[in-house]
Amino acid sequence: MTHALRHTTAVVSATALLALAAPTLAADAMSSSSMMSGDAMGASSSMMSTDAMASPMAGGDAMMSNDMAMADDGSAMGAPMMMGGKTIKITIKDVVTGQPFSPTYAESRTAGSAPLFKLGAKASDALVAVAEGGNIGMFSVAAAMNKDSAIGDAQLAIHTLPGQTRTFLVHVDEKHPLIDAVWMLGNTNDGFSGFSGFDGYKLKGSASLDVRGYDAGSEKNNEKKGFLGALGGGNDRDPENGVITYHTGIRGDADAPKAWNWDVKGPVAHVTFEVVK
Repeated sequence: MTHALRHTTAVVSATALLALAAPTLAADAMSSSSMMSGDAMGASSSMMSTDAMASPMAGGDAMMSNDMAMADDGSAMGAPMMMGGKTIKITIKDVVTGQPFSPTYAESRTAGSAPLFKLGAKASDALVAVAEGGNIGMFSVAAAMNKDSAIGDAQLAIHTLPGQTRTFLVHVDEKHPLIDAVWMLGNTNDGFSGFSGFDGYKLKGSASLDVRGYDAGSEKNNEKKGFLGALGGGNDRDPENGVITYHTGIRGDADAPKAWNWDVKGPVAHVTFEVVK
């Protein structure tokens, strides 16, 4: 069976997105599902693969589709193109005040394929593009190529401001049971968030998880104008040859305001999953 992937992109200024961010604190829901791994904010379960994790957007250009730019909170981000299996509705809520999220890239994949990210591993070039500039283009191209049919469905979702939610659909089947997603923490040098290895094929009913902020380890957190695109002075790179770690937050001792910080041991997003058919 051939699986078709839905994929469209366009360029949107991340600076323009960040200017819209309103400091509205959403309820810091710490509820977790039995379907999340120990990396997320709750109990682990067999419903999450061992590579399951939670992971954000800084300045620069963000890649998103024109139709998604017009979507509002309750709308699904596209129609799944795979046959059989089940459709999972995913809702992402930004629960911190100082960090807007870039557009989200999400995919369903085979159990044997590489996750979008893994704690302690070196970030891929595609993940670096997300974490440093909110640019999901490289992940989108990989989904369009879909080597070895490792990806079942690929979806893009609009950026999310503090206190807002975004909902989209991802299709899974027996061959592509796992769901990964990533997005940038907009007011950081190379911060991101997301999850990896959620077993949507085994999901019955609904589940939820809370995800933390991560650092891609690709750029130093200098928090300086000219290097942090959210400050509006450019988005030059200050390279760091590191690995993916939990983010240590915004220090507020350079140009970035302390108000962009968050509880780094708590979640940045609350994610819910629901089988819709």
